[in-house]
Amino acid sequence: MKLNKTFNTFLMFIAVFMVLATAYCANRVALRQNVSIKYQKELSLFGSRLSDSVFATVKKIEDTKRGKRINSEYIFTINNIDSNSIRNWKVFIDIPEGVKVDNANDAEFFYDVNSHTAVLTPVYYNLSIDSMNSISFSVAFSGTSLFVPEKINFVGYQQIYSLYAYVGRALNFFFLVWFIIFIGYLVTGVNQKSYQEKQKNDVKLILQSMNTFISFIDAKDPYTRGHSRRVAMYAAEIAKRMKLSEDEVQNIYYAGLLHDAGKISIPDAVLNKPGKLTDEERKLIQNHTVAGGKMLKQLSSLRGVSETALYHHEKYDGSGYPEGLKGDKIPLYARIVGIADAYDAMSSNRVYRRHLNKDDIIEEIQKGSGSQFDPEIVKFMIDMINDGYVNVVKMETAENDGETSDFSITENDVPGVYMGY
Repeated sequence: MKLNKTFNTFLMFIAVFMVLATAYCANRVALRQNVSIKYQKELSLFGSRLSDSVFATVKKIEDTKRGKRINSEYIFTINNIDSNSIRNWKVFIDIPEGVKVDNANDAEFFYDVNSHTAVLTPVYYNLSIDSMNSISFSVAFSGTSLFVPEKINFVGYQQIYSLYAYVGRALNFFFLVWFIIFIGYLVTGVNQKSYQEKQKNDVKLILQSMNTFISFIDAKDPYTRGHSRRVAMYAAEIAKRMKLSEDEVQNIYYAGLLHDAGKISIPDAVLNKPGKLTDEERKLIQNHTVAGGKMLKQLSSLRGVSETALYHHEKYDGSGYPEGLKGDKIPLYARIVGIADAYDAMSSNRVYRRHLNKDDIIEEIQKGSGSQFDPEIVKFMIDMINDGYVNVVKMETAENDGETSDFSITENDVPGVYMGY
């Protein structure tokens, strides 16, 4: 179940990535197909006006004289301070007679003989002049006289930013968020796996101790062999149906396993007496709750276990023992284990009587609602009886009943993490 959940989460991440990637590609196509407007202007090379969004400057690199001809080279820079980029630009430079263009760097050029104009076009890496950026290219001239360019004619296509541009920015943001969450998911998965391995080892150690307790209890009271495990399973199922957390379900299971640990302190003759108990013997029996609470007090890492052993015979109306707690003053774990314990006692054969049938048990539990049992928990116990869950538990634990005592609880029996809660 957990593997499927992890796989489904991973598939969800991949699906979200594919959606974002598809949207990004579609947006890029829309941007390329976005209609641009033609931008055409004569640009002075000796200064710009404040209102100009595109302006140009020129800088002489060198001029040399070779015989009767003068060679000069200039760097032209076109600045775009508009909010939109300009693509597929062209520069037209009027050339006087007697002057020709020798070469150009960072631009393609050809000379129009009819209009005496040098036409420069971009190469692949400077096709676009982005917003708040500039491009530069150099041109070498030669002629019988020094040529000093004063202006150029600039033509380009201004790509107007539209909704697609903002969508692109949003998609970039979502890609970043996806990446951060995905990395966090991977790191969390690794940490969780390590935590679960540690938790599994801890459970093994805990269960080794519990199996020791259970074997002692079963040796003392053979008529209730398997009782602790059944109570634990009933109690854990009640906790699940009450929508308690995974950790609480496991703790209640542990509490159910150890709720009768105090029976070790009861003499065998009293514990297995078939006849009526004397008042003194009854006090010895009842004292198993106090003994169990003291015995399990050191198990502080398992929340609620010692309190459950101490208070699982308290009654909702305050008439129980050992302290006569009433209502919600009785710890929740003890209230849950208490009704599970009562059900198993009524549904099992004891030395002094045979088990009750299903209808009689339901009637007894309903009679005890509000007096012996918490009314909110009663309905879950009755549902478990009616839907057959208790019968499943009895079949699972039947092989451990009787006279053998060589069974033990393993981590596979623990609800929650190991049972796919």
